[in-house]
Amino acid sequence: MNQQKEIIVVGHKSPDTDSICSAIAYANLKNKLTGQQYTPRRAGDLNKETTFALSYFGVEPPAYLADVRTRVSDMEIKEVPAVNAKISIKQAYSLMKECEASTLCITNEENHLEGLITISNVAASDMDVYDNRIVSKAKTPYENIVKVLEAKVICGDVSGTFDQGRVTIAANTPERMVDYVAEHDMVIIGNRFESQFFAIEIGASCIILCTNAEPNETIIERAKSKGCIILSSPYDSYTVARLINQSMPIDFFMKTENLITFEETDVIDEIKEVMASKRHRDFPILNKDGKYLGMISRRNLLGAKGKQVILVDHNEKNQAVAGIENAEILEIIDHHRLGTIQTMSPVFFRNQPL
Repeated sequence: MNQQKEIIVVGHKSPDTDSICSAIAYANLKNKLTGQQYTPRRAGDLNKETTFALSYFGVEPPAYLADVRTRVSDMEIKEVPAVNAKISIKQAYSLMKECEASTLCITNEENHLEGLITISNVAASDMDVYDNRIVSKAKTPYENIVKVLEAKVICGDVSGTFDQGRVTIAANTPERMVDYVAEHDMVIIGNRFESQFFAIEIGASCIILCTNAEPNETIIERAKSKGCIILSSPYDSYTVARLINQSMPIDFFMKTENLITFEETDVIDEIKEVMASKRHRDFPILNKDGKYLGMISRRNLLGAKGKQVILVDHNEKNQAVAGIENAEILEIIDHHRLGTIQTMSPVFFRNQPL
């Protein structure tokens, strides 16, 4: 997600004119020589002399930089797409596999976080459910059912939701069906006229025909008059019954309370303990307006790198911007005495009295 990494050129915490001007000039020179993104910054307030000089030459003052501690925005933020709360469990699982993610973020139309669903929630929706009313309790959109079953809509309005009744399989004769099929039920049924007719007459909300069965005109007309939806799926009864649960919307299973999120401006050192103390694999990242940006994991912490910095007009730690010990110092351009800055790797260091 992160674009080309910015390299900061900054002077000391009590910036004078040569500190500010050298940051501006050197950043401009490096940009022209390399084509990379070098940005001049200031570590303190401008004095009157510097303000006058910049104004006189029409140069924009560098933006203020409080510290160079590594923040979430410096990490690799994985762009896992946000999803709508009404998508099906099956669609959520497919997206997890495609993105190699164990967690999906559910957002509203303004891209604000509403909840999370994890791979364990998906498993629970199938393994822990023994209630034949669960599909209606979840207020499952008929459009989800059509997509998951790859069904053809024979008749009826599928823009609504299945929100009352049970899911049953009409495996017996109409005489036996009276014991377990009731008004508002969703009935999985074969290509049997009598069973189809009985289910419609008893007031079923929807009947699902298996193996691409096609009802005759009498059944279709009766279903229309009773407001019963008829779907025809290419799958057999066993497969349809298993797939029905996967059509439930994820908002029925998603976690909405005590969500652990981080902002892109959060300092990594301050979130490490929180991430280490939780069993979650992935954590949502929000911008300053609370809008979802992507995900990070504990593994991302291992690869987090400090900000890349070039120091001008100083080389002592006590004069440098806060957090310099965590930054990757690339160069030092100075004309003062040698100070106490230490670097982890070889660095271009030009220190010439002027």
